[in-house]
Amino acid sequence: MRTSGIFMVLAGSAIIVFYIIYELLKVIVFIPSKMRIAVALIVLGGLLLLGSVIKDRVNDSKKETFKGVRS
Repeated sequence: MRTSGIFMVLAGSAIIVFYIIYELLKVIVFIPSKMRIAVALIVLGGLLLLGSVIKDRVNDSKKETFKGVRS
C-alpha cells in the first residue's frame, strides 16, 4: 500500500515536472536554438543530479543498521 502511494506521488510529480519543462521550452521559442539547447541541458543535468541524490539516499538508508534501538 505504501509503495504504491509513493509510486503515485513520484509519477504525479514527474508528470508535473515534465509539463513545466515542456511549457518553458514552448515559451522560449523566440530564444536562439543554442540557448534553448543550453537551457535543456541544464534542466536535464539538474534532474539527473536530483535522481542520483535520491538513489544514493535510498541505497544508504537500506544499509543503515540500528543496533540497540527499540521500535
